[in-house]
Amino acid sequence: MTPNIGLRAQERPVPPPPDVIQLEPVDVTARKRREPDQTTPISVTVIDRKTMDIPPTASNAGVARSAPNTSFVDVGGQSTNFFNIRGGGSFSPLSSDDTTAVVYVGDMPQSVYGVAADLLDVERVEVLRGPQGTLFGRNTQAGAINIVPRPPTFDQSFAVTGEIGTRGYRLGELVANTPLVADRLAARFAARYTAFGGDIPNVVAGGKDGALNITATRGSLMFTPGDRTTATLAISYNRQNDTAPRFLLRDAASFPVSAADPRTKVSGDSLGLTLKVSHDFGPLVLDWISGFQRNDSSQRLDQTDGLVFSRLTGLPGAVFNVKGADIADIAIRENTYLQEVRLSASPDKAVAWTAGFNFFRSEVVVDRFSRAAVPAFQRLNGSQANRFSTNSYSAFGEVTVPVVDGLKATMGLRLSREDKRARYRFQGNGLPGVVTAFSQNGSQSDGFATGRVALSYDWSAGLMTYVSVARGYVTGGFPAIASNTPQGRPEATFPASASWTYEVGFKSTWLNRRLAVKGALFFNDVRDGHLVVFDPARLLFTTAALDYRSYGGEVEFAARLAPGFDLYGGVGYTHARLRDVPSGSLTGARSGNDVPNVPALTASLGGQYRLPGSTLGIGGEVLLRANWQYVGARPVDVANSFNLKSYHVVNARLGWEGEHVGVHAFAYNLFNSRYETFGQSFGPTTQSVRVGQGRIVGIGTTIKF
Repeated sequence: MTPNIGLRAQERPVPPPPDVIQLEPVDVTARKRREPDQTTPISVTVIDRKTMDIPPTASNAGVARSAPNTSFVDVGGQSTNFFNIRGGGSFSPLSSDDTTAVVYVGDMPQSVYGVAADLLDVERVEVLRGPQGTLFGRNTQAGAINIVPRPPTFDQSFAVTGEIGTRGYRLGELVANTPLVADRLAARFAARYTAFGGDIPNVVAGGKDGALNITATRGSLMFTPGDRTTATLAISYNRQNDTAPRFLLRDAASFPVSAADPRTKVSGDSLGLTLKVSHDFGPLVLDWISGFQRNDSSQRLDQTDGLVFSRLTGLPGAVFNVKGADIADIAIRENTYLQEVRLSASPDKAVAWTAGFNFFRSEVVVDRFSRAAVPAFQRLNGSQANRFSTNSYSAFGEVTVPVVDGLKATMGLRLSREDKRARYRFQGNGLPGVVTAFSQNGSQSDGFATGRVALSYDWSAGLMTYVSVARGYVTGGFPAIASNTPQGRPEATFPASASWTYEVGFKSTWLNRRLAVKGALFFNDVRDGHLVVFDPARLLFTTAALDYRSYGGEVEFAARLAPGFDLYGGVGYTHARLRDVPSGSLTGARSGNDVPNVPALTASLGGQYRLPGSTLGIGGEVLLRANWQYVGARPVDVANSFNLKSYHVVNARLGWEGEHVGVHAFAYNLFNSRYETFGQSFGPTTQSVRVGQGRIVGIGTTIKF
């Protein structure tokens, strides 16, 4: 997991020979065009495939821990693509697009309720900090995570990998690339299956909770009818099943231990289709992108874990261990459609610009059935059938102009309009606590502007500084799960959130490109941030639109100490506090409270050493890689009821790679940290949390030709 740091655009240096002690240049597409990271006035972490060592069973968490000031909010259930960057982010998403940091895979935005993006056969991951609304658009108030898959090439290659490890871990992967028509048509296919047996004992249902099965496939065709035109069609399918519990008693004996019966079951699948056509007209480049994605997910949840609710009520655990007595079934289906047309200046032009139009549509179906036998939770009884649609239209443009020698000015603007509709239907199930039936229809429209201005200055071939101001925006909307309709009351919408971000940063290379260092300072001023409050009486999340500010900074470095010997790392600090909270707020929030789920300190340090096998009297190459990651303590809610503990994770890999065969040993979470990823307070005596995966140690082999 290397936060690589790029080089100066004007030079565009070629990669050095293997025996030269220099860092390779790094390009990014943070501004929808390929350019060196060194000249991009945005805080970007690049996780390169050559050093990527992220657990395939926890890809989102691994990405977040690799980038300073980035957190993955692992709430469990169907909210799988939910991140927090520099203190910006909802605590628990209320709808499929209620997020401030959007994940993109090959130009297609991913739903919060979609399957977690698998890092199968990817070129790199770019974590962009700060508002990205100008070019990425919808709801990127805090930033964006851009996953770039490897494209087809006109080379022939084939690789198959197998791994086996502790706790039922196993992996099988295949990647193939072939030209179909010389210099005209090429195909690439990748598939991976990953399984994990679980590591959380269930004292009621028996066995282990936390089991996981992931299937990921991607196929792509690249057609080049001429030197100036490229068309790429990509089809992907991902499926994930897991039994990780959402509520574990924090101070239970032998923690972590579950008493859910039946055990939590979450399944989801995602089908994606993207067509991208690019044509170089000479002075400008046209990009045409059409995309479709279908997400289906379901969840069966025991709402009353016996350990948690025995502690909460003082009743014996057996009262809550009646199988099927307190159940929630949630099914979500979402279809999304994307059409974008972009025009950009050719890379050799002094004035760099990008402009275009974007249309996005989302259709969401949410069905929920709840049955509660315990009187305290009878307000959950009944069925919900909720339907939502969103149409989003936007026009955008950004231009970078040389002002004087070394000084560049960047200006960008995006004008957007969104139309949303909602239909709520509730049907009681004959049990007390809810109305017989209730229905509600609603709609809302919003027009808004986002944008960014920046000044950058190249002091030398190895030093660039920049300053920027950006406006971020997250649209309002309708909660996917209704908390009011079961009592016969209309569901309230949540408001839009707007922000201003001020940033100053630098990017530099030193010692003849053996060392690269970059960093940034930021200040965020957010109005009506979508912070969410957990209501233990109804086991539901409700909106708290509160103002907050965050400030801090991050520094990253990469160093090549010797041929094949690299060190890399980063550290981030974020101070995020609520402000102007109304006196006596029922949310429990107070002005000055910390923003939920925002660690003050994040850090990582890693290294990789490639040793020629000839040094040891063998062929091939020996690889040693290790990294350490740290996430600080963070509060669980706006009332700051309690803090999740800080934690460390260490990953390591040792292997030998020959021309056609390789073998390796690996360890994810080497020291078996049972870190807390999410928490809920059920009162002063009862705290519940969700935990991350424990240690996985294993061996594997790769065959390629």
